[in-house]
Amino acid sequence: MKIYVVPDPNETKFQLWKRKVKAKVEEGKQWCVRNKEAIIVLTPVVVGGVTTFVKVVGRRCNLKKQEAVKNLYCYDRSLGHYWALRRELTNKEWLQIDARKKNGERLSDILAELKVLK
Repeated sequence: MKIYVVPDPNETKFQLWKRKVKAKVEEGKQWCVRNKEAIIVLTPVVVGGVTTFVKVVGRRCNLKKQEAVKNLYCYDRSLGHYWALRRELTNKEWLQIDARKKNGERLSDILAELKVLK
């Protein structure tokens, strides 16, 4: 059974929204009462699907964050410090850094010369 309300011309937008929300909640309650059996059957399936979806999305987000940190920061073991980079380093630059570190140069000096520090 639906009840129609004639809107009050002095009603604020918040009161209008509140009235509409109450009506939708009431409709939802009535639907739940009418479809109790379907809800009992579908609830475990839906909860399982949502849980799997959240896990997959969470893992993917964490992986992207780790990838960004790995590509945009360079760790200096001698100082225990991360250097923020402007861009990802190319393979040629990484080889150059490794060769110069073996010659005893500091990582901060090498990155400054390559002009890749933020």
